[in-house]
Amino acid sequence: MKHIILLIMGALLISNSIAQEDKKKDRRSEKMEMMTVWKLTEHLKLTEEQGEKFFPRFRGHREELEKIHQEQRQLMQTLQEKIERGDEIKDNEIKSQVENLAELEKRKLEFQKKFILDLEGVLNNAQRAKLIGFERRLKQEIKDQMKEHRKEKKRSHEKRGRKKGFWN
Repeated sequence: MKHIILLIMGALLISNSIAQEDKKKDRRSEKMEMMTVWKLTEHLKLTEEQGEKFFPRFRGHREELEKIHQEQRQLMQTLQEKIERGDEIKDNEIKSQVENLAELEKRKLEFQKKFILDLEGVLNNAQRAKLIGFERRLKQEIKDQMKEHRKEKKRSHEKRGRKKGFWN
């Protein structure tokens, strides 16, 4: 009886911790979405009217891109699992995976091209041109901020006299 109770309690603790992780991911993705909307509005200098037309399309575009990314991750995960299990990977499997990944990349590029071109009448040409490089610019900004945050964290640890790492 004690074992059953312990198992149930363990399962509850694990499920609770998984639920908390999901909430953290949801909050992070909400924050990222808000930051993206803010940065886009600022970068493209959107009017209120443009924003009302643009952002529903943008969200739909992002959802479709996420589906493609999910397919890419699934293909890569399948291949990774075979590698980890030590399964033999045949030439035709590699060829098939590469072709599938290339096809997904092609779909993604076509989808992005169509999205930008379909914004004619919503955004002016200068705004559409800025939108083309926006995602790359945003990712670089985020990387730079993370790098700076790590440096600041390291400096604050060193000021407090903490060691640099586990073995040092």
